[in-house]
Amino acid sequence: AEIRAAFAEHKEELTWLAEFLSDDELMASACVTDARDLMENNNEDEISQECLELWTREATIRSVLDLKRTRIAELASAYASVAWTGQQHPALSLDRIEFVVREPDVMRLRLDSLCRFVLILCGVEHHSVRDVARLLGIGQHAVEAAYSSALELLEVIYCRAVVETYGCAAA
Repeated sequence: AEIRAAFAEHKEELTWLAEFLSDDELMASACVTDARDLMENNNEDEISQECLELWTREATIRSVLDLKRTRIAELASAYASVAWTGQQHPALSLDRIEFVVREPDVMRLRLDSLCRFVLILCGVEHHSVRDVARLLGIGQHAVEAAYSSALELLEVIYCRAVVETYGCAAA
């Protein structure tokens, strides 16, 4: 009952997350339902409310990942060959997270599946590169290169939006 309530309470957020990652509205809804069903079937212990909210997001991400794993592996091979500077990137700032939430269509059009996953996992959920690589089943270099690419593109899109909204004086 607690799991169903958590999914119901966070349905909008979880659906947004699944749609952002999958780029498919119908698939997103099915993934949220799948994540809820998996959690219900595999969890018999009491879970704190804080952990429950985190686990609903993680289960949703894993459900979408199950459907996107082949595409992510294909993209990872391309990112693995990209020269990467080795620069460590921090998690996203609150204003960048809010921008991604406000402008998901723009981000989905510009970021491939792998970049969207690493942007969420590293930038929003604060997972380490090593943990993300393990979860996605790809190399750390591919995760680092994809995250770097996602952050660079996010900055370009964000700056353009600021200029369009406030004009050149704000830039």
